[in-house]
Amino acid sequence: MEVLYFESVKKSASLLGAHRDDHYIFIFQEKGESNFMLDFKSLLVSGCAILYVMPGQVHHSVDSKDASGWFLAIDPILVTEEYRTIFEHHIINNGPLSLDDVKTEKFRQCVKLLYERFMLIEEPLGRSITHSLAQSYIGMIAGAYLSETQFGQKQNTRPVQINSQFRSLLLTSYKTIKSPSEYAEKLNISLTYLNEVVKGLTGFPVSYWIHNEIILEAKRLLYYSDLTVKEIAFELGFSDHTYFSRLFTKFAGNSAGAFRAEYRK
Repeated sequence: MEVLYFESVKKSASLLGAHRDDHYIFIFQEKGESNFMLDFKSLLVSGCAILYVMPGQVHHSVDSKDASGWFLAIDPILVTEEYRTIFEHHIINNGPLSLDDVKTEKFRQCVKLLYERFMLIEEPLGRSITHSLAQSYIGMIAGAYLSETQFGQKQNTRPVQINSQFRSLLLTSYKTIKSPSEYAEKLNISLTYLNEVVKGLTGFPVSYWIHNEIILEAKRLLYYSDLTVKEIAFELGFSDHTYFSRLFTKFAGNSAGAFRAEYRK
């Protein structure tokens, strides 16, 4: 776990470069402007805003101007299952979320207290208190994102529960299950109903999210590893690497080789 305050007048590309971590990252920017790359999508974080990065997501701080705020890196085992479920299953897009003045002040008060206790973590009960405060802070972030989604006001409805179950199953099974009908069967519902629910809540059908998860992980492996395209295809559960290559080109807009060359230049 790490908590720190960041401040920069003008910063160019990070020396660390694009990478992926096995922990969560939570960023609370109080002011300024930052350009950020998350899973190969460019994000502009302007003014008071929050942003989080899930374990495994490729990310890179490109540059910033007069930016300041707070950074928290924390192991997934220290994030409650309730909050992890929100971040991983309910939030479709974990891009930056702007904060109004009232929310900004609440976040500032909480993270400052978290930082103060983190600096005293070796004191008696220091670790327990720090972890408790971290949960409160992370819960505030989860709540802010949740309130901005259509899931926020209807967490207990049947469609939301089905979508959450589908997302959970997809994240653990996309390498082995690629057919929308198989997901419907696993969830004991018809494919028609599953498609109706998922598209109604997210705007996209089941097949889109299956391909999205596959192509996203393929992009991560193309950037982060030295596996060949053929090896990546097998890693993702494809016995026919030429089919995988065609699928990648169709959904990514260019070939796997071209993608790797572009992001590694």
